Amino acid sequence: MVVPCNSLVLAIDQGGQSSRVALYRHTGERVCMFSAPCATRTYTDEHRQVHVEQDGGEILAGIRECLEQIEQVLRKNPASVIAAGFAGQGSSLLCWQSATGAALSPVLSWQDRRAESLLQDFPLSQHAVQQRTGIRISPHYGASKMRWCLDHIDAVKSATASRQLMIGPIASYLFRNLLRDNKDRTAIDPGHAQRTLLWNLSTNDWDQELLDIFHIDKATLPTCVWHNSVVGRLRLDGQDVPLNTCQRDQGASLFARGMPEADACYINIGTGAFIQRVAGQCEAPAGLLVSPLWLPDPGHTSAARLYAWEATVNGAAAAIDWLQKDIGMAITPATIDSALATPLTKSDACFLNAVGGLSAPYWRTDLTSRFSDALTPVEKIQTWLESVLFQLLVNFRLMQSLGPAKRIYISGGLSRADEVCQRLADLTGVTVHRSDNTDATLQGVAFTTAGMPEQWRPQYDDDTFVPRHNPLLHERFIHWQDAVQVWLGNLH
Repeated sequence: MVVPCNSLVLAIDQGGQSSRVALYRHTGERVCMFSAPCATRTYTDEHRQVHVEQDGGEILAGIRECLEQIEQVLRKNPASVIAAGFAGQGSSLLCWQSATGAALSPVLSWQDRRAESLLQDFPLSQHAVQQRTGIRISPHYGASKMRWCLDHIDAVKSATASRQLMIGPIASYLFRNLLRDNKDRTAIDPGHAQRTLLWNLSTNDWDQELLDIFHIDKATLPTCVWHNSVVGRLRLDGQDVPLNTCQRDQGASLFARGMPEADACYINIGTGAFIQRVAGQCEAPAGLLVSPLWLPDPGHTSAARLYAWEATVNGAAAAIDWLQKDIGMAITPATIDSALATPLTKSDACFLNAVGGLSAPYWRTDLTSRFSDALTPVEKIQTWLESVLFQLLVNFRLMQSLGPAKRIYISGGLSRADEVCQRLADLTGVTVHRSDNTDATLQGVAFTTAGMPEQWRPQYDDDTFVPRHNPLLHERFIHWQDAVQVWLGNLH
């Protein structure tokens, strides 16, 4: 389906900090956009486990409020909205009652690691799990947190006993409450389903052995469907609008400019840093994840299956609170710009960044962050940012087995610092393109919802950063690599 020229599509982006709803034309032009904030609560329990939670009811109410504002726009400027699409934070999940749709638990964020102990002595190897799911055993994913809810929340236990429990990604909870014709059995797409650690990459369905390991009943989970499935109908200004696409937010963002480019690398540096490249195959070098980027219904023969080779760096902006306590000063965009403008002349200055766990391609959660000796607060800010860039570079090089990347597209809050983008270009030897677009996920889901129209031409003003000769930065990278190997216990 391609949207007619005089029609609109609606896009919903449910993110960690806000929910946004927008209308788009088939050319990529945004007609209007409304947003609602999402509060996050973080605390440490008596067992020193970090809980990161949101309120599902609050998120649902915010999206409904945005939809009401969209309806007001349509009443003043009548137009036909012929399809809707959704993108959401992939690893966040909650429990709800099937009959009423009422939330029975908080939304457990991807940053929440309360159930890490449940993954000790796991009966399958990391390799075996990744062969099935495309991802690794990790407390950031959903399965262990699902088990925690089943074991610790009384309302969830009661719903289980009465066979009224549903549990899954926040997308499915929202579908249950927003859509008109899927009250009995809600659905979920491959991108969100994968982040539960219970989804099989080959079968596009829940993996029974993994369900058995976590003692999770398949009947409590959403039905797995394709990315371009109609998962229900949204009542909008008196009309039933089919919601025909659902994607994970990081995957949707790759479609913002149209079809993602195979010879480009996509990086988003926000709370975490994410690096992705498009692939047509499931096999990736050790240490990288493989995510379902766009798996269309097999009946749609014109649409190719796309996967993303993916890696994460957890300690990007998520490390700011930790770093502020360490250096005793607030870190703002101005602080970052000022620190990066100060020459860092120490070739051995480095930060071993384990905030949130050391992720791809090392995958260690047992390490403690530490700086090299005698660094000033300004130098600590610089080496923190460089630790993120260095880890991105390691993963960038692994992804080069797909062929040389000819450009990097970068986005996210930390990318607003020019020097972050410049140092990334210097390290990779590839020109970095930074757009002024803050709506990549919204635009991406609008593009796929509209049927991937050839006329898609969103307007961008890109800043470009051309690689420069920076030998001292490369020296610090080599020193950082050596320090990481000692840290990992590979060298003495």
